[in-house]
Amino acid sequence: MFVFGDRHQGSVIRMRKPITFARLPPIVRGNWHRLSCLFLLLLVATSGAAATPAEAIPESTDGISSAMPSLIDTNPRQVGDDAPIDGSSAESNNSSVLHEDPEDVESESRLDRLASYLSGDLNARIGDSSLQLSQAEYDAAKAAVGDDYSEALEKYVDVDGETDGDGASEEYGTVQETQREYVDTVSEFREAQRAYEDAAADGDDERARELARELSRLADDGESQSDRLLEGYDQISNATGSDLNESSSRIEAIQTDIDTDRREIVAREFVETRLVVGSYDREVSFRDPLVLSGTLETANGTSVDAETAQFAVGDQIVEAAVDADGEFEFTYRPTTVDADTDELEVAYRPAATSVYRGSNATVPVNITQVTAEVETTNHSGDAYGYADSLAVTATVTANGTPVANYPLTASIDGSQLSAATTNASGQSTLTGTVPARIPAGSVDLGVSTDRSDRAVRLDPSTTSLSIVSQPTDLDVSARLDGDDTVVVEGRLRTEDGEVVDAQPITIAVDGRTLETATTGASGAYRTTIDLPATVAEENATVSVAFDGSGTNLDSSAASTGIDPADAMEQAGIDSTDEDANGDLSADRFTLLGVVVGVVVGVGVVGVVTVFLLRRNGALASLFEQDEPTASADDTVTESADGTADRESDLEPASSVERASVVETASDALADGRPNDAVVIAYAGVQQALADRVGASADATHREFYELCVERGIDDPEALETLTDGYEKSAYSGLSVSDREAEALLETARGLLEANVQQ
Repeated sequence: MFVFGDRHQGSVIRMRKPITFARLPPIVRGNWHRLSCLFLLLLVATSGAAATPAEAIPESTDGISSAMPSLIDTNPRQVGDDAPIDGSSAESNNSSVLHEDPEDVESESRLDRLASYLSGDLNARIGDSSLQLSQAEYDAAKAAVGDDYSEALEKYVDVDGETDGDGASEEYGTVQETQREYVDTVSEFREAQRAYEDAAADGDDERARELARELSRLADDGESQSDRLLEGYDQISNATGSDLNESSSRIEAIQTDIDTDRREIVAREFVETRLVVGSYDREVSFRDPLVLSGTLETANGTSVDAETAQFAVGDQIVEAAVDADGEFEFTYRPTTVDADTDELEVAYRPAATSVYRGSNATVPVNITQVTAEVETTNHSGDAYGYADSLAVTATVTANGTPVANYPLTASIDGSQLSAATTNASGQSTLTGTVPARIPAGSVDLGVSTDRSDRAVRLDPSTTSLSIVSQPTDLDVSARLDGDDTVVVEGRLRTEDGEVVDAQPITIAVDGRTLETATTGASGAYRTTIDLPATVAEENATVSVAFDGSGTNLDSSAASTGIDPADAMEQAGIDSTDEDANGDLSADRFTLLGVVVGVVVGVGVVGVVTVFLLRRNGALASLFEQDEPTASADDTVTESADGTADRESDLEPASSVERASVVETASDALADGRPNDAVVIAYAGVQQALADRVGASADATHREFYELCVERGIDDPEALETLTDGYEKSAYSGLSVSDREAEALLETARGLLEANVQQ
């Protein structure tokens, strides 16, 4: 049973048997009184919506107005990392509601359910990634936590921010990053392992030892990453109530196999060593360095056969000569280690092709902090404006001794520009560009370090810079996008053509400020506004202004009239510029319920009402009390006198219904609603294929796709394309272009023709 419907008096309305378009006319004629009542109720509801101020309309998290039942699957079920998608689980709940009337549910409750849905989607992707990784499908494992995961995470973060904020936004982000890193590490380990086995088989001992060290390093990386992953899984489970045990078990098993293989290879290839440290002075500083001597020997006491050796000490790598008895001596100047460090780890690092295995020792120390000086030289001009490049060379010394590998930062008026590390001579060149947030006038260019608790601290150095103001050029275009809805967009540049990002643009109509947008990376801004009731679009003036106060940019303004709804982009603005923060698609969908109810004529409202109710199962539930239940062998055909004969409800949708679905989607596209068109087309395909593949009512669109592939539908690639388009149209908040929507409608038509009865 494929469940659609809304909550009504505590019950769930279900569509037990789909009503085809071919059967709709006789039902309507036979139940005209009920449809009339339903039609009147719709008019009352839309009248109320029209009277509601725009500010009173609840804002939906995915750019869809909560004032109308959503076409999007926001099923509140909690999904673990291995949730079934074919309805076979005993835990499947057939009473789950895919769509609920926003009038009956509080906004906070809707957001909680949406957060639960998105959390389940992310969990499923994590589970898929761990499963693919356990099967050595590395590309698929990484893709499962790739772009689609990022899009889902962005939605989850938005929803989590609108609720109590106690979700797992940060943990989901950390898990994504770490899991992708871990997939790469496992893939590299297995690839290196194959290369090692080939080298060992060919008798190439040096290459085999080199690869064995690489395997040991990768195993260490994997151990650290897997530990972080398991911790992240636990944090997500605790915050969301999810079950990621399957993913945890897979990661543990993968890492256990890697550790076992590493130990076997290392034992086979290398000779164990010991690092024996002699006496030394524990009182050390940068001025009074540590002088350490000792011996390198094998596990049986013989000297290590090497002329030189490298040692990792604290924050540095030092090299020392080794004599025939395995003795060595080196000097270490503490620089970036913490000043309160009381012991140092000394590690012998054999060469990649050496037969010896590394060893470690710990030496207690007492570090005295030293203060270094920095001298700076500015290589650029005397005056700077927005986006101008500047460079400064800094030299760090302590008592005349260069301080190498020391981290530095350059900042203007306290705002960091860049960071770099000194070379062996204690020098570093820091470069950057002047940001808009630095006000015009004389400012300080400073060079400093990020911490003062290291073995070497730094006295900051400052020099004066002159910042000058730059003129700006602001443009604007405005076009009608619906009844009283206007898309406003443009760009902010300097007079020299440099784009200006991250700046607020104030938008007003006839002198009344209505909105503030922010420029994106290309300097573009974009937003949708609602015209006040007292303003007529044909006479309205849209004004935009940039206030340069507190920046190094001059203020600027522009104004324009409002173009008709069919006018294309003016002033060279690309309507798909996604870096503008004003999201056209989101604002359009926010008022979609009102626009449909108020603008569309009475006849169109009736058609849309019948279609949407038929999709959601409410029409079937309304009429089924007076309709006898059909058997599996019944058919429905319309006779000459208008009566209806029955046909099997289990038969696939007819060509009449297929045409109606695509025609309805095409009408939405013709009306300038490409996102709606894609959603309608996808819904028609999903309903047509649901019975054939045995999809459960609470299957998500991704689970539905996977089930269709498993059941062997024709042209699964087309369904994947349509599903991707549905995700973008329904969830992303981005506008689908007319061309893209038209292509997706053709994809839907092809799927129906390939998989549904002619």
